[in-house]
Amino acid sequence: MTKRYSIAVAALLLTAAAVSFLFTRNREPPKTAIVQQYADPTTCVQCHATEAAGYARTGMAHAFYKPETGDTVESPAKDRQFYHAASGTYYTMTQHDGKYYQRRWQKGFDGNPENVEELPIDYIMGSGNHVRTYLHREQDGTLIELPLAWYAEDGGHWGMNPGFDNDHPMTRRPIAYECMFCHNGYPEIPATAHRDLSANPVYSSALPEGIDCQRCHGPGAAHVKAAQTPGTSLQQIRAQILNPIHLSNDRQMEVCEQCHLETTSHLLPDRIRHYDQEPFGYTTDQPLANFNAYFVRDPAHGRTDNFEIVEAPFRLRQSQCYLKSQGALTCETCHNPHDLHKGAESAQYYANICMKCHAANLPEKIAQHQHPASNDCVSCHMPKRRTEDVVHAIMTDHLIQRRPPPAAVLLANRPEIPDTPANAYHGPVKRYLLDHESASPNDDLYDAAAQVIDGSNLEAGIPALADLLRMKQPQQPNFFIELGDAMRHSGDLPGAIDAYRQALKLDPLSSRAQRRLGVALGSAGQTDEALGVLRTALDREPDNALLWYEQALTESKSGNAEKAISDLRKTLEIKSDFADAQNTLGSLLAQSGDVRGAETAFRAALAINPYDAATSANLGRLLAGTGDWKQAAFHLQNAVQRDPANANTHGDYAVVLLQLKRFPEATAEAKAAVAADPKSARAHDFLGQILAQKGQIAPARTEFEAALKIDPDFGPAQLDLADALIQLGQARTAVSLLEKAERSPAPGVAGQAHAMLQQMNIR
Repeated sequence: MTKRYSIAVAALLLTAAAVSFLFTRNREPPKTAIVQQYADPTTCVQCHATEAAGYARTGMAHAFYKPETGDTVESPAKDRQFYHAASGTYYTMTQHDGKYYQRRWQKGFDGNPENVEELPIDYIMGSGNHVRTYLHREQDGTLIELPLAWYAEDGGHWGMNPGFDNDHPMTRRPIAYECMFCHNGYPEIPATAHRDLSANPVYSSALPEGIDCQRCHGPGAAHVKAAQTPGTSLQQIRAQILNPIHLSNDRQMEVCEQCHLETTSHLLPDRIRHYDQEPFGYTTDQPLANFNAYFVRDPAHGRTDNFEIVEAPFRLRQSQCYLKSQGALTCETCHNPHDLHKGAESAQYYANICMKCHAANLPEKIAQHQHPASNDCVSCHMPKRRTEDVVHAIMTDHLIQRRPPPAAVLLANRPEIPDTPANAYHGPVKRYLLDHESASPNDDLYDAAAQVIDGSNLEAGIPALADLLRMKQPQQPNFFIELGDAMRHSGDLPGAIDAYRQALKLDPLSSRAQRRLGVALGSAGQTDEALGVLRTALDREPDNALLWYEQALTESKSGNAEKAISDLRKTLEIKSDFADAQNTLGSLLAQSGDVRGAETAFRAALAINPYDAATSANLGRLLAGTGDWKQAAFHLQNAVQRDPANANTHGDYAVVLLQLKRFPEATAEAKAAVAADPKSARAHDFLGQILAQKGQIAPARTEFEAALKIDPDFGPAQLDLADALIQLGQARTAVSLLEKAERSPAPGVAGQAHAMLQQMNIR
């Protein structure tokens, strides 16, 4: 499941610009079913101007919109240019040709800007009460999140979006349907979006701007039609729209929780949308548990006290005030979705609500000096604090506490901690039940799938899910796809292939299942069948760039480089900013001898993703092959900094440093190569060569022997050790090594060994 980093704002309640104030609690709920059609939200204002005006002041009403000067190039900020030290990247907002842009660049080899990318800002997500995130719309209709955000803290400042604030920031994070679900009205999307959960989230036409009344009140077309039809009674008009005030308290909470309930934004998963539900299919007349299954960490294996940006109901539900109210305390107890309370007057407003329960014993506590004489309950018992997932944002903590930690602790700066295998949660994933949630026939399937979707509990989860699927034989293919993904990532390719085949039996048109099956078959060496599967998928989806890319990789594995290059060019015709495709194309062109084409492809890949160590290394090696040692060193240095565990890149960088006569650095890189992969014969041999060049024959011998211990048939080490032994006066011992090297299948090694034996008068 695609992970979300919500940057929405404010009010605990969701949208509603219209109707609830027209009803009172003692009215009967409507009896007529609501027609599932949405109306133009501007029609709501015609009858509900007061509610609409109040709602217009909320952050929800301004959660998604087109950019303007005041919220882009003239956003309040101390500096107009932002430097992100962790990734060595500069950003700025620009304006030209009637559009707004976010520009990114780095200092290149010669000190001039390199890896420059300037993308139009097509939309902004987030009202600006806390955050503004800038979005760019791709040619295929997807939206991507741009790296730099604006934060309201300290009067306004620039900072990286969540997931970007590290030394390897992503550059192409799509705005998933889950993001749009909570930040905007419902857009048009492809009809098959629910089938392929991993497909790019495509938005087919013009997008709405802002959450509208129907998010809380449900589809309004029938309501509007009834209101516009002469002779329709007020009761009939009201019957055609949902008023959440008629729902039970727990269902009223769900109206808010459809967007504001997130147990965590980190890998778990925190929820699974039921596989039979459309991405925007939820309406407030259905229980939320019929749409999403929610999950949390097991307290015995991980934290459950996390404070993240979209956790207001999650934190509120842990409060004693909520628990002891037995369902009477809801979001609407404090928040009016049609109005907004901010500033100094809000303290008294919220305090009055608190006093409805706490007024009886507070005066006595004040008299006894056990409580300050203050009317500001919220700032003490629901303090603002810095969120853990959006580290530049400060939000109100809805966990109502008697004695919260001091502000200095809650507001202290904190680094972003990205999800990595080392710090990811590993343990059982537990179901998080909504109030009065009733059991569903497929609960056990979703519970089992949750164990494997983000890899939280693979060891126990894979066999449990496999057994359950064999027993229940569900008709939803996505359960089998999740099992296949988990098996593939665990190295069980036969099991993964079987699972994907089962998914395709259930849905022969599933692009996701076909793509996964093709990749798994290719990884298992069954390239002919893999290509057949991918070609079948491409026949139905000829504009799917990812399918073309996977086919290219499979063609390359099968040895058909020419076809692979053709497929990659087709991939890039469809999606020109596909960095991995550019890098792979560069590698194949380099192998074919097209140095200029390879360099163009590598540089194009780095302009899209300048943080990919593999691409930097590839460009460095290519430049080294042309004799451009200085520029090769620049790119290989970037590569080893971004991937210090890659022994081959350390070794290649050492070779270039030797050419530049930077001997101490070359030695350090050769040692780093050995440290990165102590079982690399090549790394040990190369370190030995450097030591030998420095006249350190004895330690060089140790490295050559280490290389041959790892790989007794490694020809270069045989030659190097023989040469070292000769210099140490042990020529007789060297002869056997040279005779073995002379039989090497590598012509260069065999020829050099023969020549050395001739020099020793052995041949």
